[in-house]
Amino acid sequence: MDTGTVDAVSRLTIHLAGEHETDAHIGLTLIPLLKIPTAIIEFRHPTGARVWWEGWCEAAAMLDRIFPEQVDAGELREPELTINSFVILDDAPRRAKIRARSAAVSPDGIGALSVTVGGLTIACASRAAVECQVRGWREAYEVLALDGGFGLPSADEVAERVRADHARHGAAELMTAAEEQQGSPDAVTRPRGRPMAAPSPRSPATAEGTA
Repeated sequence: MDTGTVDAVSRLTIHLAGEHETDAHIGLTLIPLLKIPTAIIEFRHPTGARVWWEGWCEAAAMLDRIFPEQVDAGELREPELTINSFVILDDAPRRAKIRARSAAVSPDGIGALSVTVGGLTIACASRAAVECQVRGWREAYEVLALDGGFGLPSADEVAERVRADHARHGAAELMTAAEEQQGSPDAVTRPRGRPMAAPSPRSPATAEGTA
């Protein structure tokens, strides 16, 4: 199977519909890896791992608003892990961007949440998919944080700071179907650590590639 390498300049979107497997471990080169459906993600910078974990903590804090009802994960079960992209995270990004769609404006009527850092976007179409990603990224972050050589706070400390920030700033009300029909954007974005704001019609976070 051909596997493409994606660096910080490229753009890739990974779509996850439902429950799936993740696997975080130290690779043969002693660099932490996270396997998710369609991709292996290699962590070469501890800040990148922290920013991604912050992003998924923010996404987790929005679960009840975006997915008020749980969809049967069995109906949306992802296939076994297959890899066709190798993503290298070797920079120190400033923050994650979270995009959210309520069920009212989501094409499938379920809702959607995505996390973008740099050129990589992971888009989830169900609560189960988000929960699987939260578990996977926590495990990947802990591989680095528990090593002790990078001075990273614990996964719980990061999660608590994100929850406090989320509670302090709050979140903008999600667009309703009526607003969308009036020409408003169908999603809202929130750079982690700042209040949500509506995106421009052509958001720079929109990825050019898909997986």
